[in-house]
Amino acid sequence: MIGKRLDELERVIELYQDALFRFAFFRTGSLADSQDIVQNVFLKMVDSSRDLAHVGDLKNYLFRCVSNACCDWTEKRRHTGTLSLESVGVADETDTEEEWMHEYVRIGSMLEGLPARQAEVVRMRCVDGLRFAEIADMLGVSLPTVKSRFRYGIEKMRTIEKKGKL
Repeated sequence: MIGKRLDELERVIELYQDALFRFAFFRTGSLADSQDIVQNVFLKMVDSSRDLAHVGDLKNYLFRCVSNACCDWTEKRRHTGTLSLESVGVADETDTEEEWMHEYVRIGSMLEGLPARQAEVVRMRCVDGLRFAEIADMLGVSLPTVKSRFRYGIEKMRTIEKKGKL
């Protein structure tokens, strides 16, 4: 029984780890903290006696867990006033990290010009690769609301890009 559960957890980790990491990274801006957040979510799954078969939509469940952990991380940072090395430009200068940071800054600059709700939907759709129905379920809003937030967000990003504000 334990072996079967560990095999199932290993499969889940392999399947979702990269997407969850990207999801966390574009919310925290920190490679190390994003890795910690995702690892902690998986560790809680290992420690939990809950059977994954009883989770309705595992992908949504995991994204919700990581989203909540990112909110906790943000709240903790706000109260302690700490900054990540990446956020002040002091980081290990490996090619992969530079690429991640460049992409983070580029996308972040585009999304800063959007209202928060539109930016969130655009991130979830374009960065995380979630379907509109998944986003609606995760945010607890209707499908037409998600689609309109996405459409208006993309239109505004195009306008920002055309005006050269990027």
